[in-house]
Amino acid sequence: MLASPHSRRLRLFGGFTVLAIIATYIHIRPSWRQTTYEYAADLSSSVSNYFGREQMYNNTLYQQGTEGTVVQYHNFSNPCANFPDTDGVLLVMKTGATEAFDKVPTHLLTSLQCLPDFLIFSDMEQQIGKYHIYDVLAGVEEKAKAHNDDFDLYRDQKDCPVSQKTCLDAREEGHRAWNLDKYKFLPMMEQTWRMRPGRDWYIFAEADTYVFWANVVYWLRTQSGLNPKERVYLGSRSFIGGTPFAHGGSGYILSGTLLRHLIDHHPGIVQQYNIKGAHECCGDLMLAQALEEYENVKIRQAWPMFNGEKPSTLPYGPGHWCEPILTMHHMNAEEISNVWQFEQTRKTDRTLLIKDLYETLIAPNMQVKRQDWDNLSDDVCYINPDPAAQARADDHRKRRQKKESDMTDTEKVAWKSPENCARVCEEEDVPDEEDLIWGGSRQKIVPREPNSGEPSPALALDTEKAEDSDASDAAMREQWHRAMNEKKKSRTCFQYTWHDEQCCTAKSFKLGAPKAKSGNDKSRWVSGWDLKGINDWIDAMGECTQVAWKKLEA
Repeated sequence: MLASPHSRRLRLFGGFTVLAIIATYIHIRPSWRQTTYEYAADLSSSVSNYFGREQMYNNTLYQQGTEGTVVQYHNFSNPCANFPDTDGVLLVMKTGATEAFDKVPTHLLTSLQCLPDFLIFSDMEQQIGKYHIYDVLAGVEEKAKAHNDDFDLYRDQKDCPVSQKTCLDAREEGHRAWNLDKYKFLPMMEQTWRMRPGRDWYIFAEADTYVFWANVVYWLRTQSGLNPKERVYLGSRSFIGGTPFAHGGSGYILSGTLLRHLIDHHPGIVQQYNIKGAHECCGDLMLAQALEEYENVKIRQAWPMFNGEKPSTLPYGPGHWCEPILTMHHMNAEEISNVWQFEQTRKTDRTLLIKDLYETLIAPNMQVKRQDWDNLSDDVCYINPDPAAQARADDHRKRRQKKESDMTDTEKVAWKSPENCARVCEEEDVPDEEDLIWGGSRQKIVPREPNSGEPSPALALDTEKAEDSDASDAAMREQWHRAMNEKKKSRTCFQYTWHDEQCCTAKSFKLGAPKAKSGNDKSRWVSGWDLKGINDWIDAMGECTQVAWKKLEA
């Protein structure tokens, strides 16, 4: 049967259409494969990262400046994969009912999830999820509580029919909580030994203390030279009334032998010190008194590894750089989470040093100057000599004033403005090689004046010891570099803070914290950092080829 002309035209049109589609496909196929497929692959990868088994997430610590220290993406699904074996080591955490729900949950979400066992003591029995908090004061005899105002908070907490936060504001109850806290230390020793006897080491920490477990376990087992069968008491040493004690907030360690001896061999010690507590300021001091009185054991100094500061207040610089860090204090929930995240996402598993905290958590936030900020500079101060200005300064700053007879011309006017204050540290800056003029009849090295090409006779004095008329240019450069490297290492001014005609500088560098804004320029807080001096010091220090483990002092 013959097809109609109309039908033949439709068939021809259909054939041409199919050929056109095939030709178009052949033409665009290479570029389609190259772009569309890769885009789809990236999209698929992103989807699997967030919804797949790997749980790869963006690391919020990864930013400009931290590329070499932390990974950009991390699998957070197995946080305990690299956690150390803590067999024989027990953590004992102390908290209070007014703060427990603010501070403890973050620990439970971070490092405590990796500990097979631990104890949490407070001044009230509480429950956070599946974790129990024990009332360490429940066994304190009534004669120690009766007519003792220090226990008023303890009684008020028990009378609260709703949440503690509803009845009691932790900020307003801080003083009462502090007074009650001192009674927890000796009962905590007794209950710890009764509930978890036989451990090698007992680590005691506050709810705002962060423990670097990998460092602690490695140090105890391989670097400390300590024997848990001996009576050992160590931490960050403080003094009150001439008595040395381990600062509770920094964390401290007792060997199992010492804890057993203290509790089993001295019945009645807890009751004695509960009564004594009414006349003492601090529980960590009373613990030291009991250990010396009954065990003849004094604290062994382990600072700066056990540290009372946190990343933003650590005094980075000499003595706080190549040293490993074991604990930090005054850590809020966000800071605890950040440091845990840093430990999780580090690119290396070597011993974590203080310098590592600076490079990842602090350095990216450093800048030349911040308004309404206190970077905690207080080593050397320059205060307006006017009696009224002197009267406004606090005693600590007045004690840190440099004698006018010892001041340079720059230091004498440092109190006048933040800019003047900044120049105190800038005077210690070492010129860079590209700012120097090399050569001359005696091969002198003469620094140029900043922002000009003219030689600076004043700066040339710093390089006189590098002059050598007989030396080759290369040798002279090397000699100059050695001299300048030593000068960079020995600098004593890294940063400043200016406020109310008071200029103070620091021999270390810290980030610090915000201050309340002021409409008066004179009373406004201004902080600054000599970034060139800081970076010069870091470059001169080089890599920490040896870990500076603390040699324990008796």
